[in-house]
Amino acid sequence: MLTLPTQWPNLVPAINQVNSLAIISGCTLAFYAFIGFEDMVNVAEEVVEPRKNLPKAILLAFFMATSLYVIVAVLAVLALPMQQLVASEAPFATLMEIYGYSPTLISLVSLIAIINGALVQVIMASRVLYGLARQGGAPSYLASVNPTTRTPVIATVLVTLIVAVLALLFPLASLAKMTSIIVLAVFVLVNVSLIKIKIDDDKSPESFAVPLFVPFGGALLSAALLLMAIFA
Repeated sequence: MLTLPTQWPNLVPAINQVNSLAIISGCTLAFYAFIGFEDMVNVAEEVVEPRKNLPKAILLAFFMATSLYVIVAVLAVLALPMQQLVASEAPFATLMEIYGYSPTLISLVSLIAIINGALVQVIMASRVLYGLARQGGAPSYLASVNPTTRTPVIATVLVTLIVAVLALLFPLASLAKMTSIIVLAVFVLVNVSLIKIKIDDDKSPESFAVPLFVPFGGALLSAALLLMAIFA
C-alpha cells in the first residue's frame, strides 16, 4: 500500500513548475482517451431505449473515467520526485516499481487498453460508414450486414485494414494527435450545429435537450484545443 502523506511536499514544487502551454498541449493529446464517449453515440441504434439510457451512460462513463485520470495523476505527482516523473517514459510503471510492485502488470493493462481503444475506433468508424451508405453518402455495399451477426462486415473489414496500415506507418503518439485533431474538429461542428438547432427552436421528440450555454461552451473549448493541437 502506498504511504503518501510524507510525499505531500512534492505538490508544491509541482505547482511551481507548471507550464501552462505544456499542460494545454498535453490536454490535446490526452483528448484521444476521451473520444470513446463520442463513439457511444455512434452505436445508439444498438442501444435499448437510447433516448433514456444513452445520455446517462455517457455522463456516468465520463465522470468515472475523469475521476480515475485525476486520481492517478495526483498519486503520481505526490509519490514521485518531479524530476524523476518528468524523465520517466512510463510514470505509472515507474511508480509501481518504486513501491515494490512489478511494472509488468500495468504494462500489460496498458497494452490491452491500447488494443481496446483501436477496436472501439473500428466499431465506431464502421458504423459511421454503414450509416453514410444507408443514406447514400457512401458506396451501397458498405451498408450490407451479415445475416447472422447483423453487423456491417464489409465496413468493419475496410476500417480494420485502414487502422492496421496507419498503425504500421505512424507512431502511436502521432496517430493519437491526428485522431484528436479530427475529433476536435468534429466536436466544433457538432456544437455549432447544436447552437443553430437551439436558436431555431427545433424541438424534435427524439432530442436530448441541454441549455444553450452547453454547445456555446463546447464549441469554444473544442476550438481552443483544436488550435492548440494544430499550432502547438
